Amino acid sequence: MPRLALARSISVVAVLIGGVAHAQPAGNLELDGFRPAIDSRGYLTLNASEVLDHEELSFGLGSLEWGHHLLAFQNGAATYSVNNVISATLVAALGLRVGGVPFEVGASLPFTIMNGARGPDMIGDPANPNDDIRYPLDGQGLGDMGLHLKARLAHAGGFGLGAIASVYLPTANPRDRFLGDKQLTPQLMGVADAQLGRFRFAVNGGIRLRQTVSFTDTGDMGAPATMGTITASAELPLGIGAAWAVSREKLELVGEVFGAIPLGAHHGYQPLEALGGLKIYLAKSSYLSLGAGRGLLPNQAGNPDFRAFIGIVFEPKPEPIVHASIPDDVVAFAPPPKPDDSFHDRDNDGIADRDDKCPDDPENYNGIADWDGCPELAIDVGSKLVTLRSIEFEYDSAVIRPSSYDVLDAIVTALSDNPDISLVEVQGHTDERGNDDYNFDLSNRRAASVVVYLTGHGIAPARLTSQGYGETQPIDKSHTEAGWTKNRRVEFIIRTRS
Repeated sequence: MPRLALARSISVVAVLIGGVAHAQPAGNLELDGFRPAIDSRGYLTLNASEVLDHEELSFGLGSLEWGHHLLAFQNGAATYSVNNVISATLVAALGLRVGGVPFEVGASLPFTIMNGARGPDMIGDPANPNDDIRYPLDGQGLGDMGLHLKARLAHAGGFGLGAIASVYLPTANPRDRFLGDKQLTPQLMGVADAQLGRFRFAVNGGIRLRQTVSFTDTGDMGAPATMGTITASAELPLGIGAAWAVSREKLELVGEVFGAIPLGAHHGYQPLEALGGLKIYLAKSSYLSLGAGRGLLPNQAGNPDFRAFIGIVFEPKPEPIVHASIPDDVVAFAPPPKPDDSFHDRDNDGIADRDDKCPDDPENYNGIADWDGCPELAIDVGSKLVTLRSIEFEYDSAVIRPSSYDVLDAIVTALSDNPDISLVEVQGHTDERGNDDYNFDLSNRRAASVVVYLTGHGIAPARLTSQGYGETQPIDKSHTEAGWTKNRRVEFIIRTRS
């Protein structure tokens, strides 16, 4: 008995020293597949096709997430398990435009802590199960750093297509395994998404060229082998997500399912998870996210019994909200000139009748004129294209009235004459009467109808985007017919100039 007691004491000391000195052997692959969206336009782990504006920055703690029980082997009394993985992932992205093409560059960097156990020891007292020693299986350090290039390939109305090219660098320490793959891993993802009123959804899918790697628990430091094996290789990552705005630009409910389909050799490893959570917007795009979920394939490694996460991402330069309406006190007409027998100007616009192509219609908007004497229907004032007459639609419809075609033709001319205007957001607005969701949908459809008209008259679709704001941005809060008339409008906001 003294010899057995001594042997057990030596084994305890060895375990403690081993646990402090270095992490126990583990697999040389990334076990936890949770990756937060690379920018504030995304969902939880899924990404949206929209990119950040030029020189717009998004950064923060993409997620602080905990996955419980991601791996378990058992062979008789012998066990091997990864019980907890906690990762803090920093994300950053910068929007850019080159030659009118919008894209963004980004990076992600996880720091991970892992713990687990293997055992029992082979020295303990067989008659006393509580005497078994469990060997720690711990690790901590950097995971694989990701570098990302995202581009929006096409968009029309509320629908968009994008692509994200990523490469994951093997920055995880080889001694702290299960934190990252052992070699560089490229990945290409496609994004398709749509926004319909308060509802938006996205599908992500692509290919991850992970090199084949296997891990087998062969036992170590007195712990018996379970001979459990997992093998991972190239795969097709897939995901679908949806979000519903409980309160626009304030609170979203988000749900996702994401995972991967193996392409090459694989065994015992296939992540597939369901998540649900909230995005609470602290400003226009800065947000706090939190939620929970679990794996859907309990017999496959990489599926946690439970997942919880929280994140906070900032955009220090929110998109400006600028209205293209013209307050009455801004519209100024030139005062009539002093009487001069040789100068006749019956519309008092400062242009002599002999030079005035429209002698009965004054031309002037806040001192801006092209001196042909005819009033301009669309004027470039720097941040927007201002229309001096409203765009009208059929009642309760997105059908444009023919009486507004000349105003839209003037917008076509302004865009054609100013090729440096590379992106215009066509905004639709309604008055406060009616259901919120209906107004939002109507404003979306009306803005999209205007884009269809402009593209049908020669304006490149890449120069236009549409968005409805319903009744959320009134310019007159008087609750009168005159105020409602002002609030029902279409605006042309210049988002980007080359």
